[in-house]
Amino acid sequence: MLGLALVLVFVSAEIRQPRSAEALAGAELNLTCSHGSLTTETIFWYRQFASRGPQYIVSGYQGIVNSIDPEGALHIPEDRKSSTLSLRRARLADAAVYYCALRDTVGQPGAAPVQ
Repeated sequence: MLGLALVLVFVSAEIRQPRSAEALAGAELNLTCSHGSLTTETIFWYRQFASRGPQYIVSGYQGIVNSIDPEGALHIPEDRKSSTLSLRRARLADAAVYYCALRDTVGQPGAAPVQ
């Protein structure tokens, strides 16, 4: 089985993520992010492949929100101090930089720009 390494990066003083995560191809992989104390912010997750811009994955406020690409789910507990992006079956093609943010820094598909 091929190994899969995913890299996570630190986004801001408000957010803490592990520097990296690894899984075997086909295994579930949980990527975590600590947000400290939140009030009203929606949590956004992105990924960035080499030589490409960031790509929106999923966002949510609380509970579980499914993700289509990559296949998985975003889990946000009631206290909203952390979130976990779970990839159901990690693939070599999923290897990228993954990061979370407290605001939409890239733009979601179909969303209008804010001015």
